[in-house]
Amino acid sequence: MKRRYKMNKYLFIYLILSIVFISCKSNENSSPQNKPGTTTNQSSGNTVDYSPHPDWVKEKPSSSMRKAQYRWPGKNGAEDAEMAVFFFPGTGGSIEANLERWYGQFKQTDGTNTRDNAEEKKLTANGLDVTVAYTTGIFLKSTSPMMMGGPVEEMPGYAMLAAIVETPQGPWFFKATGPQETIDFWRDDFEKFSDSFKLIN
Repeated sequence: MKRRYKMNKYLFIYLILSIVFISCKSNENSSPQNKPGTTTNQSSGNTVDYSPHPDWVKEKPSSSMRKAQYRWPGKNGAEDAEMAVFFFPGTGGSIEANLERWYGQFKQTDGTNTRDNAEEKKLTANGLDVTVAYTTGIFLKSTSPMMMGGPVEEMPGYAMLAAIVETPQGPWFFKATGPQETIDFWRDDFEKFSDSFKLIN
């Protein structure tokens, strides 16, 4: 009698372990997994592709908020400029709000409003609406790690050239700042660059 009880006990444990094993395998097979060399993209059509000028130097982004960063070489002794690429899925603010914030990073020697001196234009690149903005003045470069609300260094003779690309998942931002001479040198190439924007999966 005792022996039969032990056998039943072991049989019961075996059945429980078998059920647990089968359940785990079932869950494992039903979970989405990446095959070797592939990634799961849950935001299809979320990436803006572009073709930077071959002379723009790609650098490691100085902040985790930046998708990419490029250095525009200065010409004729002028200092380099920098272009940063930003994208905040589902956020990022409106086009007007961002332009106002960027214009607020400049001041004019004659005291006029930077917005009144800025140049803006709308274009379409491969079905995407793009706003291109340009302004000059004294750049109020933040010296704070948070880049907002802290002390600034005034950089006279600077310019900004930027493009905001509208996508279904939110805007992409391409913003270059630097000495006006350098920004002006690359301005035509930036216009061509803005025509290269396209949405990819």
